[in-house]
Amino acid sequence: MHSNNTTTGLALRPYQHEAVNAVLAAFDRDVRRQLVVMPTGTGKTIVFSEVIRRRGGRALVLAHRDELIQQPVDKIPMVMPGAQVGIVKAERDETDAQIVVASVQTLSRPRRGDRLVADFSTIVVDEAHHAPADSYQRILERAGAFGDDAPLVLGVTATPERADGAPLGETWQEITYRVEMLPMIGAGYLSDIIAKRVHLEVDLDAVHTRCGDLVAGELDEAMRSANAPAHCRDAYLEHADGRKALVFTPSVALAHETATAFQQAGVAAEALDGTTDPDLRRAILRRLHAGETMVVCNCAVLTEGFDEPSLDCIIVARPTKSRGLYQQMIGRGTRPYPGKANLLVLDLVGSTRRHDLQSVAELFNLRPEELDGDATVTEAIGRRQALQAQRDAHGRLVSETVDLFHRRALHWVASGATRHALSIGEAGMVILRADDLVHWTVLHLDQARQSHALAAGIDLGYAQGIAEDFARKVGAGRLVDRAAPWRTAPASEGQLGILRRCRIPFAPDISKGDASDLITTMVARRVA
Repeated sequence: MHSNNTTTGLALRPYQHEAVNAVLAAFDRDVRRQLVVMPTGTGKTIVFSEVIRRRGGRALVLAHRDELIQQPVDKIPMVMPGAQVGIVKAERDETDAQIVVASVQTLSRPRRGDRLVADFSTIVVDEAHHAPADSYQRILERAGAFGDDAPLVLGVTATPERADGAPLGETWQEITYRVEMLPMIGAGYLSDIIAKRVHLEVDLDAVHTRCGDLVAGELDEAMRSANAPAHCRDAYLEHADGRKALVFTPSVALAHETATAFQQAGVAAEALDGTTDPDLRRAILRRLHAGETMVVCNCAVLTEGFDEPSLDCIIVARPTKSRGLYQQMIGRGTRPYPGKANLLVLDLVGSTRRHDLQSVAELFNLRPEELDGDATVTEAIGRRQALQAQRDAHGRLVSETVDLFHRRALHWVASGATRHALSIGEAGMVILRADDLVHWTVLHLDQARQSHALAAGIDLGYAQGIAEDFARKVGAGRLVDRAAPWRTAPASEGQLGILRRCRIPFAPDISKGDASDLITTMVARRVA
């Protein structure tokens, strides 16, 4: 039923291939309504784009936010070069396109939905945990999703549960592929996480629960009474100063008050909410991307569909019982970025006897004390595994360095704002930003320093991923490991000779790693 054509415009990662193959195999078993669960930042759009390509025919992609509509419009052509992608939203009504990306709000209106011919081979529901809503159900029913001869209906989500407890099983027959956040962190596809708790003088036991989560109005009052904006600012200055941060609050008013608290301390901060003018919102996010704004505070606006890989701090000033909401919040900062060491999560919590509030420790089944200090999630789990190994050794003292999942945090070197480089021995990888300021090109520099394009016209996250996957494939993982022992050794005579010939200033005791960075930066600047 699906196309046998294997040509694609973008190389998929191994787990993405697994997801696509699992979906196609399940459809062959007559599983028509499938759910794929993948963490934020691991390429759900690429997966469903490849499914659409492999199956052929027409496709419908449903999304409920402007950002979620634009993502497949941008990324489907990366997988399907030349694909005709149309938009159904507001004044746009491109219902005859090969691939229709539609706003749920628009398509659920009878006059708009009735014009859509239900001849799709594949229907994709992005952020599929919203599918039980009446608006989604009306569209799926009209498209024949529940009939005996239904098309493939593929839901993709990072959070396969709803805070209000609405069952997903009535829409989805089976989770046909699932990958968790921890192995993606371990493999280097997501950033590692450091978590710190910020204790407020507030008793959250008095806050009631409604629809599965803390009542926002009561939570707002409790957090304001504890002076959460000031504590949020102080925690940032103590633990995260210089990091690019996103703050989540329980109310719009508290988001703006928190931004004001940051501004009073001299931190470039802004706030936005659902009523913020779209042009102003885009301007705020552009300033965040450029580093002109360091902190953006929001209430329930940037939990889905917002991609800013350079974020390396998430401040959760909105305690929650919802695992899905918590994952969405921290997922805004888990995407890798050149030079980004990890994601710091600051949780604002109060005194409570509750055991149902979400945290990083809860998410990864760790005790809070295991994340004390500056231990990352993978380090904490590695220590636990080492202790268990000691116990299993029946009293023998076992001491070893735990390298969880053989994870490599690769060492990128920035060469201005438009390019980043990764040295792999005598060769290297360079990613270059295009003139449109959005798309990137991936180049492999061979030992003769000749450049070979591996990909072009893709976003930064995928450019970095392709470069790192190539480095791992050629066995250069240890060369580009930012903690590799060789980096601290004295620079070689060969390196010093290159630095002198190129007239690059360097310290007399320069290390091999620093010398490598200078040479890599120089080469990257010369690549056209």
